[in-house]
Amino acid sequence: MIVRGVDSNNDWLFGKGKSDYKYNLNALAQNIKTRLQSFLGDCFFAQSEGIDWWNLLGSKKLLDLRLAISSVLLNTDGVTGLIEVSVSLNRDRCVKITYAVSTVYGEMKRSIDMGVG
Repeated sequence: MIVRGVDSNNDWLFGKGKSDYKYNLNALAQNIKTRLQSFLGDCFFAQSEGIDWWNLLGSKKLLDLRLAISSVLLNTDGVTGLIEVSVSLNRDRCVKITYAVSTVYGEMKRSIDMGVG
């Protein structure tokens, strides 16, 4: 798997040739992060993809949020199995997602902090 890399602001990287791209496990990790950051119905050609962040973050539906995240992980190309998913919310409207998955490249464990706080 090969994808163009993104910086800390999620902008594409340009100007450094092949070093602007991510490969294999790093590419898959970026793909998962991008998919987890997607809002349900936000993409005109994939209306059913993404997470319903508007309704799931503001409520106490932590189990529903965990299930939505698990679904995104399992439906990502290159992911072969789900080992662990942990979701925690704080008062600053931030969510921390920690996951471990089996992939075609081996096992991967990552943590993602997202929020508007």
